[in-house]
Amino acid sequence: MLNIFLLALPIYILLSIGFLAVRLRYIDGAEVKGFGSIILKIFLPAMMFLAITGNPLNETLRWDYIFAYAVGSLAIYALGFTIVRLSGRSFGDAAIEAMGMSCSNSAFFALPVATLVVGPEVALQCFALAVLVENLLMIPMAVSLCEVGQGKAPVSVRGVATSILRNPLTVAAIVALVWTGFHLPVPEPADQVLRMMAPVAAPVALLIIGGSVAQLSLRELDGGVARIVIGKLLGHPLAVALVFMLVPSVPDPMRVAGVLGAGVPMISIYSLFGQRFGRLGLTATAQVLATILSFFTLTVALRFLQP
Repeated sequence: MLNIFLLALPIYILLSIGFLAVRLRYIDGAEVKGFGSIILKIFLPAMMFLAITGNPLNETLRWDYIFAYAVGSLAIYALGFTIVRLSGRSFGDAAIEAMGMSCSNSAFFALPVATLVVGPEVALQCFALAVLVENLLMIPMAVSLCEVGQGKAPVSVRGVATSILRNPLTVAAIVALVWTGFHLPVPEPADQVLRMMAPVAAPVALLIIGGSVAQLSLRELDGGVARIVIGKLLGHPLAVALVFMLVPSVPDPMRVAGVLGAGVPMISIYSLFGQRFGRLGLTATAQVLATILSFFTLTVALRFLQP
């Protein structure tokens, strides 16, 4: 058990450093946002491109993994949505709560965690596939349902497509898929640059998460917060793990990375969606608690999942 604790500890030390740096005003919150933009728009797309072009397309684009991760995520979204509605909350509340249960912070949290456990090669591949599921399916679907819950017309297909294509990770994935599909070689200087950038993104991403959480606050504690946190840290990884059991072709290291990815806190911009849809207190509180409690849930998960 001590080995598992020591494996998880560096992750939360980096989170704590980022948290304290902002809380103690050593780093301004605006600087954290700037670092986050650099990682999101430059380093993570570079890693995405490297992950997809590093192997033949038929090896990188694992449809069995995509299927299992997508079905598990959709299952917890549907279950969470139904539970919230049965509790008497509105359609909009159900949509935003279910979003928190089913959309993981793959870029800033899952990738560093999986890298420590299964190594950078498997972690990068699973990160690329998870980002495709989240950015092409889960987030557009969740935002569309939130819009419906606000009494607005559903977003158009064109609007969803535009939003997807503005995401640098999605753009990097599409470019990499086309590049690999045409069997184009990555020039040696470009490959070297990408490999120099890859080790930087994961630790800096954890610092950014810590600094971002330091700028949030516990504004409300109610049943909705509890539902979101339980659904995200327990329901989502369990749902993904169950579907992986039905898809035996997925290699064990990828299963581990997938379950860990489902078990991390929700997407970093969850509180921004909460603000947009009038539930900032709910989403910010859930995000803070999920980040804190994930130390314990991920430590337990590592106990059973470590290869």
